[in-house]
Amino acid sequence: MSKPSLLARLTGWPNITNKYRAHWRVMIHTHSLILQLLEDNADGDTRRASLAEWHRAERPVVDILRGTTSLFRIDGPRQFLGHDAFAMGSLIEGPGVTAHLDPIETLHLEERVRQAIEKEILGWIDEHGLQDRPSIESHVDRDVADPKALARMIDWVGRDRWTEAKSYVR
Repeated sequence: MSKPSLLARLTGWPNITNKYRAHWRVMIHTHSLILQLLEDNADGDTRRASLAEWHRAERPVVDILRGTTSLFRIDGPRQFLGHDAFAMGSLIEGPGVTAHLDPIETLHLEERVRQAIEKEILGWIDEHGLQDRPSIESHVDRDVADPKALARMIDWVGRDRWTEAKSYVR
């Protein structure tokens, strides 16, 4: 049997044990998330990638809203004053633009973006007659749903997509 390399012996590579401590109230909410982040599969990769923006931000990221070529990152923590929930600020990036917005500008842009999202979702529901469908549970049985989704993607890629795809850019 071969002897592990120096790197493997020093770091525990390929598996590294990292113990962490937290207050029990924090741990009951975060432990399962930490385990999901550590999964060595496509789900774990996706979860870790979703946190990539956290490394760029000095403040905790409340939300990230992306367009095709633009980004709106809302930074927290939220401050509740009066009837409003202010973010501490935000970052917008677009072609040739990078700008930090103050809390008031962030509040106004976030309201506009969320109204646009709401309008598009309600429009989609109406356009596809989804209100006529019976309500379903939000839980997804991945053993059934994932293979169906993959088959749908393979079928769609195999067809002439341009006849069925619509442009949502206005």
